[in-house]
Amino acid sequence: MNKSRNKKKSTNPHISYKYIAVFCVTFAIFNFFVEKIASKNEGKNNPQIQNIRFNQVQSYKSNIGKQKFSKITVKNNIKITSVQNRKREFIANLLPIIRGANQDIIEKRNIFFQIEKKIKSNDLNVLEAAILKTLFNEYKVKNNDLAELKKRIDIVPISLAIAQAAIESGWGTSRFAQEGNAYFGQKIIGIKANGIKPSDSENPLIKVRIFESLNDSVEAYLNNLNTHFAYKNFRKSRNELRSFGKTLEGIVLANQLKKYSELGNEYIINVQEIIKKNNLSKFDFIEYTSAQR
Repeated sequence: MNKSRNKKKSTNPHISYKYIAVFCVTFAIFNFFVEKIASKNEGKNNPQIQNIRFNQVQSYKSNIGKQKFSKITVKNNIKITSVQNRKREFIANLLPIIRGANQDIIEKRNIFFQIEKKIKSNDLNVLEAAILKTLFNEYKVKNNDLAELKKRIDIVPISLAIAQAAIESGWGTSRFAQEGNAYFGQKIIGIKANGIKPSDSENPLIKVRIFESLNDSVEAYLNNLNTHFAYKNFRKSRNELRSFGKTLEGIVLANQLKKYSELGNEYIINVQEIIKKNNLSKFDFIEYTSAQR
């Protein structure tokens, strides 16, 4: 009995060590898996790591946004540059032609003043009388009215001419400008009239007058403002500026062109805006040879 009891007591420590060993191994395995899971979830609850990842995402999105914006900017710059170049070319083409046509008018104006002096001194010869008659006919002045002729033989400000041409021809891109050098929208009436029929016109007799050259178009425009009854107030205001010794500025005289377009006052505003935005007023201070008031 004592031996059997001793045997049982002797086996108890051995069994307990076995259980301890199993427990340790199990704990080690459990701890290993816990660390694995923890490493996978690392950063989910860590504010610093979350901020780093958030900043990286935001930076990526920001870079994409900048790339898209830079592409749009390049396209817009190309478009803007194209418009600016077209305007510069338009002005460069028209400027010398308008200036040259104005210079011709200045020379006729000088001749008029010379003849006027001869008339006052009662010293007019046959040749001068013939020249005066030609001027009366050219500027459609009746009854030998010298005062009216003086109002009509004068220049049109370059800024005004360019601005109106820009509006009427779409800066030289219109069908009328491309096909017929029609830069000022002048109309002509008649079945056999040499012109281009507007697509939106209901009257087949009304056409846009065509010209052989841009020079002819400019000269016809100047003659229109200097002779047509619709622009009587334009010529009156121009003459008043002359009498006060002021520069003929397009932005001022544009106020008298209400009848040039069906838009009326809106047209005047459009002309003045083009003069301002494109800095055209500077051309009104160009000096002409032997210009007399």
